Amino acid sequence: MKKILYYTLLIVFASCKDEPVTNATDYAAYLQPSPNTRLQQIEEELTFWQNRPPGDIIAESKIASLYAKRFAYTGNITEIHLADSLYRQVNTLNHTTSSGTFRSLAANCITQHRFLQAKQYIDSALALGDDKYLTVLMEFDVSMELGDKDRARRALNSLADKNSFEYLIREAKFKDHVDGDLDAAIVLMEKAYDKIKDNANPALYCWIKSNLGDFYGHANRYRESYKCYLEVLATDRHYYHALKGIAWLAFSHDKDVANARKIVAYLQQRHPVPDYELLLSQLAAGEQDSVGYKRHLTAFLAAAENPLYGGMYNKYLFGIAAGELNDPARCLQIAQEEVAHRPTPEAYSWLAWAYCRNAEVSKAMEIVRRHVAGKCFEPDALFYTGKIYQAGGEKKEARKYLQAAKESAYELGPVMSGKIDESLKTL
Repeated sequence: MKKILYYTLLIVFASCKDEPVTNATDYAAYLQPSPNTRLQQIEEELTFWQNRPPGDIIAESKIASLYAKRFAYTGNITEIHLADSLYRQVNTLNHTTSSGTFRSLAANCITQHRFLQAKQYIDSALALGDDKYLTVLMEFDVSMELGDKDRARRALNSLADKNSFEYLIREAKFKDHVDGDLDAAIVLMEKAYDKIKDNANPALYCWIKSNLGDFYGHANRYRESYKCYLEVLATDRHYYHALKGIAWLAFSHDKDVANARKIVAYLQQRHPVPDYELLLSQLAAGEQDSVGYKRHLTAFLAAAENPLYGGMYNKYLFGIAAGELNDPARCLQIAQEEVAHRPTPEAYSWLAWAYCRNAEVSKAMEIVRRHVAGKCFEPDALFYTGKIYQAGGEKKEARKYLQAAKESAYELGPVMSGKIDESLKTL
């Protein structure tokens, strides 16, 4: 790490005047090992269905579904591949009579960031025509991931009930990602939550409550975000996304690296996925620990580049190649692959930044103007856009986008915030 980054981080950490949001006593109980009853239930159901006679497609569908559910708790990527294999076997038998397996295959592809394949499965499901409502919901999901906002809008508009839970959560996503209207998205998510808050389904409750926690954090409504995560954990102490959210609040807002590290250490024991090594590298940077930073970053790269993950970690691999590793050729390769498979404004922001890092500023500016500016509101993309305009000598536009990125300082974290501040000082 460069010394200037450590000095910037030191200033950022020291200048935080906000009162802490997190309190270790609130979540201490959730860091104590305890039996995961939901995982145990999944295991029992797996045993039951695995004892059925070979060739039973109902049993195989159930087993595939249970593998996908188990992945959420174990983080073992082989579970998703096992589910894929079983779903494909089932699909050879019922692909002309039922769209359900196509949707399940599409859902697995979304998890693995294989969005073009997911689109093919959804198109096949639409052609069959049964359970069209469920298929149209996934048509929206896949279209959003592919950056096809027009098809996503058409799918959403075709839904008759504009007050249903399923409609509201998708309209919220459209407002956030396409329109860049986070406040409107939050209102829609709150309406969706009101629809199911008394529902007996804990998984549904935890999903929307944790998503609200994310939205509130992005809107700098930190206490509401923290409250959501605690309420999720009170329902399911093994809902790891909520614990990770608290760790990020502790780090990015409270600058409480020690407690953030404790949470992440627990998560690594219970849910070993590459994400936590990346987070630990950021914590190490926050403590000016260059040795720890390099160790955790190396561990993340070794894990995330496992072929079984496919493109699931491309966003982070790109950022590391473009930044820490200073590998312009590699970041261009990742960006080109992403645009080929997922031509979203965000992916184009990577491509533009990759060309900029390869000293092709005019090409980067062209891509930004055509595909990114005013079309992508992700904090990383705002930062890349600002830096590209800065490289092209358009200081006014650079300042506008970097200031917009700075408004998402919490979401980006202290390391990126420091880079934004340094860039703004030069304009």
